[in-house]
Amino acid sequence: MRIYVIIVNYNKYIETIRAVESVLVSNMSDKYDLNILLIDNSESEDYFNYLSAYFFNKPGIFVLKNPKNLGFAKAVNIGINIALKDGFDYILLLNNDAYLDKNCLSKLIDFANQINEIGLLSPTIFYALDPNRVWSSGGYFDMFFSRIKMLLKNKIVSKEELCKTAPQFVDFISGCVMLIKKEIIEKVGLLDDRFFLYNEDLDYCLRVKSQGFKIAYVPSAFAFHEINIVKDRTNYFTMYHLAKSSVMLRKKHFSKLYYYYYLILHFFLFTPFRFFQIFKGSRSFKSVLFWLKGTLDGIRFKI
Repeated sequence: MRIYVIIVNYNKYIETIRAVESVLVSNMSDKYDLNILLIDNSESEDYFNYLSAYFFNKPGIFVLKNPKNLGFAKAVNIGINIALKDGFDYILLLNNDAYLDKNCLSKLIDFANQINEIGLLSPTIFYALDPNRVWSSGGYFDMFFSRIKMLLKNKIVSKEELCKTAPQFVDFISGCVMLIKKEIIEKVGLLDDRFFLYNEDLDYCLRVKSQGFKIAYVPSAFAFHEINIVKDRTNYFTMYHLAKSSVMLRKKHFSKLYYYYYLILHFFLFTPFRFFQIFKGSRSFKSVLFWLKGTLDGIRFKI
């Protein structure tokens, strides 16, 4: 069985090395043909040069450089196309600021092998800086508020309790740590790279479910994500792409009536919330302007 792990790097190297090493210590290479693709989206070549030197001559680890930041989805698709040419059974998407518990990947694959209809799987993802608090778990799409409701979001949950909890079928799992079966790529296709950043995972989950496949959240598998929501997700770059991709997704997947309903929520519910986050975090008026610009560009976007 061949597994490809795809990690998109953006302006990091210490965290990226930690992500790679968390895969290596999983001991999966003893059971499977394990390959790791590091795809660098950084503007500076310094990160690529450092990572290339660090992993030089380490078998199964390949470092590639994009000419510029192509966005998360397009970079992932480059990795998937390489895996397609080489042959694979599973692809694991892993954020470069995330890392795996040593048993995470094996637990995901073990459950994936039990049920043919499963297409995507994800573990319980904790905050790295608060490792008992859940950042992401399986979620359901709430049509009324047009958002994902996470089962355990921001809750403190013991790992012992999660180990006793059975896997669940859900609407959504995060692309931060996402295991994808080969059949999904063959039947559903690649990520939609028109989503430069954010919501490409929700878009993919919606497409996978529409093809009759199941999405599984495996509570007993653990990963960790180094993120500070208020600080890391209130800069102008993030605000722009969050707004744009959120509007694009509703335009792509739902009826015109529901899309117009979402726009009301976007302007009168989500926008005030984002402004609150901005002034609590980055305190940058530029972020406010880019949220509004992203919203308008999403509305203008032709699906």
